[in-house]
Amino acid sequence: MSEEMNTQHQIVLAIADELVRMDQTLSRMPEDTVGRKQLAKSLYRMKTHLMSAGYEVVNMLGKPYIDGMKVVAHFNYDESLPEGSSVITSVTRPQVNYDGEMIQVAIITVTQNL
Repeated sequence: MSEEMNTQHQIVLAIADELVRMDQTLSRMPEDTVGRKQLAKSLYRMKTHLMSAGYEVVNMLGKPYIDGMKVVAHFNYDESLPEGSSVITSVTRPQVNYDGEMIQVAIITVTQNL
């Protein structure tokens, strides 16, 4: 990989980290928060721009955790979840793919009741 491409990836990875933080903050905001819809549209546009350049920021928040996923996972126990369930409740660093290949491994928190 060329140094120029590596620098480009580093900038995109930093942006992807911030996009995920913004997404998580947005997901906790009440629907009637002033400006929430505009923020959601801005996030969508930024992700679309990254996708048009060959990048994909994988949305894992709220998805089931499956053993064997290529992630760095931290686990919490919550007996209020249905027995046997595991859900991704936080993304510290997102998985980022470039032209279909992973260039950044996700760091996630999984809440489970096993």
